[in-house]
Amino acid sequence: MAGEKRFEKQVERYLESKHIYHNTTRKQDKVLPERGWFFKVWGGGYQSAGVPDIIANVNGYFLAIELKDVNGKPSALQKRNVELINQTNGVAVILYPQGFEQFKEIIEVMLACNLAIPGYLPMRGIRLSTSSGILRD
Repeated sequence: MAGEKRFEKQVERYLESKHIYHNTTRKQDKVLPERGWFFKVWGGGYQSAGVPDIIANVNGYFLAIELKDVNGKPSALQKRNVELINQTNGVAVILYPQGFEQFKEIIEVMLACNLAIPGYLPMRGIRLSTSSGILRD
């Protein structure tokens, strides 16, 4: 597990170097443009099993990352969740240290893509309210 934790920190540092920030990053501490956001999923009694370790939004793309150490083996449920995310047009990977360079290429492509879904553009101005309902700015 120690190897996976070190790898997790390496991935998180890489994401932050690309302005994809951890949910614990205080926004006012950053002066560079944000290109994405991620959070670490903590397994346990209150979390569904098999959810990937990191959930991210990279330049508008949904990305899920299941981290494994060199000899780690994903469970059948982890594999299934990765498969389902990919089937629904998200991007999900099971990432081993030996695939880290290829993973960086995936991030670079996501960051370079300026394609916006036309049907999504009108929804960009919508903000959820703390009361029941949806408000538009």
